[in-house]
Amino acid sequence: MPVTSEQLTTWQRRLLPSLTDVLFAVLLASQFNRRMFTDADTGWHLWAGMDVLAHGPRAIPDALSFTRAGVPWRDLSWLADAVFALFYRHAGYFGVTALVTVLFAGLFTWLYRILLRETGHVPASATVTLLAAAVGVLQLLARPVIFSFVLLLVTWELVRVPGRERAAQWWLPPLTALWANLHPLALLGPGLALFGWLTRGRDRRLARASLFSLVALGATPWGFGWLGHLVPTGDNLLLLRNIDEWMSPDFGEPRCWFLLAYLLLAMVARLRGPRLSCGEGLMGLACLTGSLLALRIGALAAILWAPLLARDLAAASGADGGRRAWPGGRFWREAQESLGPFERVFRPGLWPALLSALLLVLAPQWSRAFPDVARGFPSDSFPQRAMAEAGRLSLGPRVLNAYGWGGYISWVFEGRWKIFIDGRAGFYGGDALADYLEVLELRPGWREALERRRPDWILLPPESPLVVAAPLTGSWRVAYRDSQAAILTPQPPSGPVR
Repeated sequence: MPVTSEQLTTWQRRLLPSLTDVLFAVLLASQFNRRMFTDADTGWHLWAGMDVLAHGPRAIPDALSFTRAGVPWRDLSWLADAVFALFYRHAGYFGVTALVTVLFAGLFTWLYRILLRETGHVPASATVTLLAAAVGVLQLLARPVIFSFVLLLVTWELVRVPGRERAAQWWLPPLTALWANLHPLALLGPGLALFGWLTRGRDRRLARASLFSLVALGATPWGFGWLGHLVPTGDNLLLLRNIDEWMSPDFGEPRCWFLLAYLLLAMVARLRGPRLSCGEGLMGLACLTGSLLALRIGALAAILWAPLLARDLAAASGADGGRRAWPGGRFWREAQESLGPFERVFRPGLWPALLSALLLVLAPQWSRAFPDVARGFPSDSFPQRAMAEAGRLSLGPRVLNAYGWGGYISWVFEGRWKIFIDGRAGFYGGDALADYLEVLELRPGWREALERRRPDWILLPPESPLVVAAPLTGSWRVAYRDSQAAILTPQPPSGPVR
């Protein structure tokens, strides 16, 4: 006997967990771990956030590196960093983990409700949501980009759905202004509004939304000046090409299999899906191209294409009368008949709100029950043993470090050592970045660059070319080595021959 609203009271419909509530809990629990601290950039984001809390948004004199010491640095994600710093003050690394995980679970639970609203098909909506979430996990890190994923979905809903043109005109500019202070991907706000105007009948309200959003990009402490920092050139561009999130996905790696599955499913579902409009076709090509160019774009594309993929899957299951049904369409129809009534009758929202509030407010108490999460940066991702050895050897303050370890060294060791470089790649543009690449890649003149910068010691992965080449010069020696890192120190000068 199917579940009907007449069988339950209003409170029962809200208190009994729906599939939406279960989905939120699953997403929350599945990602609550230390994996989001595998990126060292979290360290300098927390440092910058603490400065914002102390002094407000400003050009921060650099106190992390010896290559740019004292040079003012503009934090383009100052508001997001301040939020992270607040939660770190509240409950340490556990508080930051709780915030990011709640945002992640809330984002994809809301995406599921959007897909369900448009298709009415529970299995198709759940499948697309879980697959998109698995792709999004590639970028699930304690960094400001999580706010961009949320605001991307908000913006896409405003400019994509017919009948929301007026809302887009009024809401998109302030949302873009907020976004511009949270993360540089705010450029997508006016871009998506412009795309909507071009592909949806040239509605003037969408044109105004795009124009006003473009103006709103200047509502930052830096005005429009921050836009100039987004264009990589020279050595910056070369460095970005070697940063994991901006590289093309390697589908031979297990972590990229969900992205591959999403792309293949999207292409197969298109064979039996409804005809695309010109705008939808252009969006599909953009999503596919972007996903093949960079891992980060793949996560964004999974969110943008999700409504169309859910529509195609619903049609392929026979929801349109069966003409486009797949051979397994009967299973999908039976699943829909079994699960559909639950989502039509139950009223979700109470349990996600309650779980989020309990987790965020009581984070200091919960952190004792999850000591692994509360420790933050995992030992298998960072050179903790090498740093302990550096302390034992009382090495000097200037360290030539691997790019991916800079934020970790600065934050965890509270400025005891001054780094050569960290994830603020644009800030190190020019001479410092050129010297770093010369040394790391053993370009002609690398010895002179090393002598020019005069680090007290070097900390790099043991397989780095410099770890092999520097000792051959007679000026450096390997003082420590393990499977994760090697420490090189200056070779003491030999004594006089007697």
